[in-house]
Amino acid sequence: MKKGQKKKYISARRRGSRGIITVFVTLIMVPVVAITGIMVDVSRLKLYSSQAVMAADAYGEVILSEFDNLLKELYGLFSVTQNKEGLAAIDTLAKHMGYSFNPNGDKKGLSGFMPYQDADVVLTYEKVPGASLSDNNVLMTQIAAFMKYRVVQEALEAGGILDTLGEFDSLDSDMDAMESRNEITDSCSKALGQIDDYYQELKKLAAYPDYIEERQEAFEGYSKELTDIAKSDEYAAYVEYLEDKTDIDAAKEKYDRIAEGNAADDETMTAEEQELYEKYVDVEAYKEDLEEQLEDYETAAGDNSGDPIHFDNTKETIQNLEKHAKELEKTLKTLDEQVEKLQGQLESCSEEVKEGIRTEIEDLKKITEHTDDFMGTYVLIETTHKDIQNNADNQELMEEEVPKLDTVKENLLTGNVEPGDSYWAKTVTLLWYDFLEDGGKKDFYQKLKEICESESDGDEEGDKKAGDKKKKEAEEARKKAEKELEGDEETGARDITAELAGQLGSNGASGNVPSLTDYFSGGLSFEKLAQAGSQVVDRILLAFYDFGMFSSRVSGVRPEGEEAPAGGDSEEYADYSLTKVKMSKDVNYLYGAELEYLLGGYNSSVSNLNHTRNIICGVRLAMNFASSYSVREVNETITTIADTAAKAVAATGVGAAAAPLVRVAVSGALRLAFATMETAADWSSLKARKSVVLFKRKFDELETVDALRGLLGEEFGKKYGSGSSDKKSFSLTYENYLFVLICLLVDDNTLLSRTSNLITLNVNQAQNSGDTLSTLSFKMADTVTAVEATCKVKEDFVVLPKNILELYLKGTGTESLINVLEDHYFGYSIIRGY
Repeated sequence: MKKGQKKKYISARRRGSRGIITVFVTLIMVPVVAITGIMVDVSRLKLYSSQAVMAADAYGEVILSEFDNLLKELYGLFSVTQNKEGLAAIDTLAKHMGYSFNPNGDKKGLSGFMPYQDADVVLTYEKVPGASLSDNNVLMTQIAAFMKYRVVQEALEAGGILDTLGEFDSLDSDMDAMESRNEITDSCSKALGQIDDYYQELKKLAAYPDYIEERQEAFEGYSKELTDIAKSDEYAAYVEYLEDKTDIDAAKEKYDRIAEGNAADDETMTAEEQELYEKYVDVEAYKEDLEEQLEDYETAAGDNSGDPIHFDNTKETIQNLEKHAKELEKTLKTLDEQVEKLQGQLESCSEEVKEGIRTEIEDLKKITEHTDDFMGTYVLIETTHKDIQNNADNQELMEEEVPKLDTVKENLLTGNVEPGDSYWAKTVTLLWYDFLEDGGKKDFYQKLKEICESESDGDEEGDKKAGDKKKKEAEEARKKAEKELEGDEETGARDITAELAGQLGSNGASGNVPSLTDYFSGGLSFEKLAQAGSQVVDRILLAFYDFGMFSSRVSGVRPEGEEAPAGGDSEEYADYSLTKVKMSKDVNYLYGAELEYLLGGYNSSVSNLNHTRNIICGVRLAMNFASSYSVREVNETITTIADTAAKAVAATGVGAAAAPLVRVAVSGALRLAFATMETAADWSSLKARKSVVLFKRKFDELETVDALRGLLGEEFGKKYGSGSSDKKSFSLTYENYLFVLICLLVDDNTLLSRTSNLITLNVNQAQNSGDTLSTLSFKMADTVTAVEATCKVKEDFVVLPKNILELYLKGTGTESLINVLEDHYFGYSIIRGY
């Protein structure tokens, strides 16, 4: 083939392909346009999804920016506002957030690089479940955040309050020992009382032999008098008269006529009539004389009364003796156990307390050695010798024989007893076991008498009554001081009404407020502080927050040593919260009793104040009781008085065993009186916002030296002078005690719940212009601390031509997918919280 011909063939071939390419390109461009349009629209959807995420995030932040300003200003806590205007502002802001999809939406002529003029935007938000200050964990988290940079300063300003927690923990042993020592005092006093009760019954039984001797003597006297009358000439004449009464009376009448001149001239008395006349007896006069003669004998024989014992109370007396013996046996057993317990506790006590108590109780166990003497005496009287039955037999015999003598008396009066006769019993034999005739029991009884009786007025050294007198003085001093710590505390603090309590969802603590003595005798343990572990950290942090935010009984009282500002009212003083808000009734609904509410939880402020007083004074009472051993001057004086009282019964046998009871009882009464007096003075100082030494070991740390002279004697005051109240030892104020007690005795959830209630009340009070508060517009349950903000967007496909969609994709899966993308709201949620 020629070269030229080949080129011509190629050129013709190419000329035939041109139309095919055009058709091909035309055909392929249509799906390219569809695909490209889809890709562009999908890219737009992807782009506005990112915009939706940012919008949701921004909206969440905007919602949180509308926080409750009053809550934040008062307590440093954050929550979405509950104010209607604030909530309306959040809804308005949602509309502004939507402008990011259409910058022209704000009508300011703004434009964007890809405006979504056809986008349908919805912005919403919801509270995150559990994200509320009513949840204790959430509340604690915000409080911890607030206190993060403040807790160190608060701890420093609290004057070593954290050391105080450890101090209380170390005092547990002494507190336990004081409780046990007080129990022993009660048991010793109880035992002495039961010994006295036992002795009083035994004393009655000791008088029984004299009683039945008197009964026998009365019977014998009555019988003898009846016998003497029957043998008398007067009675013989009386009987003779009764036998010839008709003739004698006739002779008497004739004699009287003659004597009175009423007889006939020739009427005279014969010798026989004269003899009969001389036998005349004035029966009525004789009977009257006879009855008068027998009256005392008859009364004495028939009267079975006696003092202190008689037939009718003997059975009860013996039964009481058994009862008191059993009670004493039980008490002494308890005392023995208490001594064992206390001896074990003393090992971990402070040295002063350990030594003082150990010396007091070392001889107490001796009394238990004589327990059998008490029950054994009863056993001899009743179980062995059956004196209840003997008494019943004695009474029956007397009730049987005395009426027989009464019958003899009546027979004598009627002349029915033959003169000189004596057929009736001359005596009766009454049976009885006289334990005083038993040598061992007589000694036992004599020692009991020495213990329970005294001849003097109680002023002599070594006289038991002197010990009783001192115990009585101590009891009176204690009661007088206790009165200062009883009753309701005076306060102007409001109560949480039933209406408010219902809205708070808190019913408050229930039951009566425990008394001071309940806390002292019931004991207070602080060991759980060491056992609480990491929870204590949160509790202490929360306590610092509470004490920085809320008022107490002493709020408004100028602290000790703080001078009034120059030119200001010397009486005026204000406390400020951690947020620099002045504490007052305008802000603090329970002003003057808020911290006490945290400890007590009662809806009544008076109850919370009483509860706080009683528990603090219970601690002080235990500490002051321990101080009666640690303050040398007080301990020596009380020991001397108690030893003197014990001398009255100290000898041998049960007396020597009872002496420690007397010593411990007198010592315990004096120590408790001292502790109560000191506690009353401490309480006055604490209410004045002064500090009080926690554990007094020095004489000049005492508050009541002058008053102690009356209790411990003038020599005490002369010998030791007066205390200076110069507190150089570790001291605490009222709020220090309250802080410690809240940390130690209130669990975390309870403390957080009560804190939440106070915040709720105070926010509402701050909003309230009046003095009363009946409804709660702000509620912790309605607080919101985290929201889930959602942005939902729906937009049509605008790049993909509709005709292309209908021409090429109609009926396909792609068309269905595009329709879904156009009709569906794509939403994105973001959680944001404070």
